[in-house]
Amino acid sequence: MGDPTDPGEDQETTIVIEGPPEGATPDEINTFNQNFEAYKNELSAVVHRWHDTKLKARLRKIVYVKKNKEGES
Repeated sequence: MGDPTDPGEDQETTIVIEGPPEGATPDEINTFNQNFEAYKNELSAVVHRWHDTKLKARLRKIVYVKKNKEGES
């Protein structure tokens, strides 16, 4: 974390979410997907609560990227 942003400057935050491991069972994948959807909904609600304040918070998108066997996106 550094200094606060200058007026009018955008700041982005990246949240890294690791998906279900390779070879996960369908139940594990389903549980992950349900938890991921719940997370997105909760985070979206938090951001919307602050949108109309001086913070002007926005949420553009929430996604997770599957990694291949070598651990690369």
